[in-house]
Amino acid sequence: MALNAVMLERGTRHPVPLPEENFLYHCSGVKLELKSGAGYPGDAVALSSPSGTVFISNKRIIFLPSTTTHENSTASVGLNSFTIPHVNLSDLKFVQPLFGANRFEAAARPVSGGGIAAPAVLTLTFKEGGGFDFVTIARKMSERIQETGEIPPHEEELPVYDGPSAESPAYPGADGPPSYPADAPPGYEQHNTRD
Repeated sequence: MALNAVMLERGTRHPVPLPEENFLYHCSGVKLELKSGAGYPGDAVALSSPSGTVFISNKRIIFLPSTTTHENSTASVGLNSFTIPHVNLSDLKFVQPLFGANRFEAAARPVSGGGIAAPAVLTLTFKEGGGFDFVTIARKMSERIQETGEIPPHEEELPVYDGPSAESPAYPGADGPPSYPADAPPGYEQHNTRD
């Protein structure tokens, strides 16, 4: 996880994608809370933002607060952006309370040079909906990483098959439909339809 490390597209509040990164979903009206230190004074980091936009890609989760002032945070640094790779998340939970907004919770491991030194608990509260779709994608990414041990290169639908083109034959290695074998099995007779 890293603080204030997300590059934004010029003139927008959208993150610049990393190489081979595809953004799969984004949702506004999300509250971020990040707590670490297990309650020990001096070792704890507590970050929060009351509202912002969360993005999920095939590589990472990004949170961009609606306002980027030092007042968003109880830590000594301001929160301009937050990012965490999927491989650094574990124990993903989707909490649906009887009263209140749905939330996503996960254990987060820090990255080297990311501005947060200790493991933390990440909580994203979806005040305006969208939590179920977000968690579905996050779980799918987590499962794929656990199965393969690596980040999937992309997560998108396969292209639609258009059929053979004029340059390539419909049947590989032939210029027309397949022919019947010269020595057919017993009881197999080829009928001529031109009679």
